Amino acid sequence: MERVLQDGMRERVFSAAVVAIAVDGEIVAEHAVGDTRTWDAPGVPAVETGRPTDAATRFDLASLTKLVTAATLLTLLDERGADAAVPVVGILPEFDTPALRRITVAQPLTHTAGFAAEWHDRTPDPGAARFRAEARPVDAPGTGHRYSCVGYIWAGLAAEALGAASLDVLAKRHVLTPLGMTDTGFAPGSNLRPLVAATEFQTDPPRGMVHGEVHDETAWALGGVVGNAGLFGTARDLLRLAEALRLPPGGSALRASVVRAMTSPVAVAADGYAQALGPRIGESWARGFGRRAVSHTGYTGTALATRPGGRRSVVFLTNRVHPLRTPADAITTMRRRVTDAAAAGGDQ
Repeated sequence: MERVLQDGMRERVFSAAVVAIAVDGEIVAEHAVGDTRTWDAPGVPAVETGRPTDAATRFDLASLTKLVTAATLLTLLDERGADAAVPVVGILPEFDTPALRRITVAQPLTHTAGFAAEWHDRTPDPGAARFRAEARPVDAPGTGHRYSCVGYIWAGLAAEALGAASLDVLAKRHVLTPLGMTDTGFAPGSNLRPLVAATEFQTDPPRGMVHGEVHDETAWALGGVVGNAGLFGTARDLLRLAEALRLPPGGSALRASVVRAMTSPVAVAADGYAQALGPRIGESWARGFGRRAVSHTGYTGTALATRPGGRRSVVFLTNRVHPLRTPADAITTMRRRVTDAAAAGGDQ
């Protein structure tokens, strides 16, 4: 595994990375390379190099946030004796329109609600007022699978409406604390910045080097506590989430109905993987864990994979966007190598 990570550093796929592997719920290997901050701008080395990356390093989890959003919303529904088949209109009044009325909670969670992939209005929008007024499907709900951050922003808003609290509070109460994910949360304070891996130097919007704030431009514009992105966390914490999906329903702090929903295929994506409520099943890069592997990735270079009923889980966190984003195929190749090595017992 060390060789895999060193190859990633040499090929400049990332400048910081952590891999953590668990077998039967116990961490058997951890590997870390790089520093939390290498650049102040593209081509400009950091005046103060960040601390060496280690197990305590918090990475911008990007779309791994979607897994926690899904688990939070599903838990809130289960507490009320409901499931994801309920229409969103019963939760959010904005859905009481012809374009939105037929959408169920399951559809944004499985990327089948017909929403566009991205929300491109990146002007600050506190409270998501413009988003609530304007984000509508571009295709008929249930007619296809399109990976959509827009759907997950709505999912986060639905969780807030159900739980009568902000998403950060609800995620901590219903998912993070029960699973023991004490080093994961939205909007880390300035005191935690030395522990956070820096991400990208952004010019649109003109944010400069993003460090300790959410990288995703849309999540940033909406305030940083959003259903599609915004969580920061450690590899050890993410292993706890992966393990909750590896264990049989009822075997972890997540409710049995939530685990079933997050590990059961519902839709099929164009590139061949199956979609559960939150995770993906059988992604090509994770198939070292078998065709039933449950996985997800994040744009900043994060990933987790496990196999329900299996023995192993792996988390691979990087900052492949520091100081500028690298080609997606490079990090996909690295994810495959890491997962194959973890599945084969390459723990040393």
